[in-house]
Amino acid sequence: MIARNLLLGIGLAMAACPAIAQPATATKQAAALDEREIAGFPHARLYRIAGEARRPVVVILPGAEGGDEAGRRFGPTLARLGYAAVSLPYYSPNWGKFAPAPAFPDLPGSFIDIRVDQLADLRAALAKFPGVDVERFGLFAGSKGSEFALIAASHYPWIDAVVAYTPSDLVWEGWGLEMLEAEGTRSSFSFGGKPLAFMPYRGFVAGLQAGPAADLRAIHENGRADHPDREAAARIPVEEYRGALMLITGDADRLWNSGRMARNIVAARKAKGLETQALIYPDAGHDLGGGSAEPRADPRGGGTPEANAKARADAWPRMVAFLATTLRP
Repeated sequence: MIARNLLLGIGLAMAACPAIAQPATATKQAAALDEREIAGFPHARLYRIAGEARRPVVVILPGAEGGDEAGRRFGPTLARLGYAAVSLPYYSPNWGKFAPAPAFPDLPGSFIDIRVDQLADLRAALAKFPGVDVERFGLFAGSKGSEFALIAASHYPWIDAVVAYTPSDLVWEGWGLEMLEAEGTRSSFSFGGKPLAFMPYRGFVAGLQAGPAADLRAIHENGRADHPDREAAARIPVEEYRGALMLITGDADRLWNSGRMARNIVAARKAKGLETQALIYPDAGHDLGGGSAEPRADPRGGGTPEANAKARADAWPRMVAFLATTLRP
């Protein structure tokens, strides 16, 4: 029974940041796409409209679902909008005997010490591709991917624009099969070979065992309440990022309190005279990516199907305009 509940909980944890859904039909659908592998980055793909024009980069960072689903969905769409879109899989869940085999066994199977600085290596690799302009560099991310993106932006001045769906203002505890008996000891992310300071959860392993009944928002919020002394160190220094930032989130997010965390990000940047475009939808949950106005159920992510659909339809064209203004495709 414990193994079965653990598997159910693992499914819940992996669904904590679902792949951003397919957006509304992009423009330039008839344009031929050039799709290429990127040497040194397993399963990463570069998508761009064929031709000699130099395209600004937009790197797609998936959430806790890992793999390349978000990249495969959004890569062609962003490419047809005029970008050199890069799908960067950086994690592929591996829960051993408790879950199906990982899609990409050669990627990290645990969300522990994920290398944020791999983005610098990726930028260097992309600079060698014809038709790719790494001097215009953006990130498009969701949930745990937004945590990744904001950490990176706080370190690299060459990042010009970030779109962060359902973001975090903190670095959080990592997870994986080896953490079942070592809860609270490892970080989600690393930089320069060192794990980043993190905020622990309260009851993550118990949540895995509880399966779909687990309250992931409470696991995050209670952990934060338990460790006020760790908040300053775990906070992502978003005020160090001088580029353009758009946050898209909902106050009814049931996976973590992304509405609160988005407001914290806005406040930290405002204190340093930095603007942030924050789209915070009071009745929406976690399922906000893409431009689909069709209601769809997302009981774990929160919000009503109608509120989530309305938020997606409102946010997508504003996000497209934000990237067009900041990266000039």
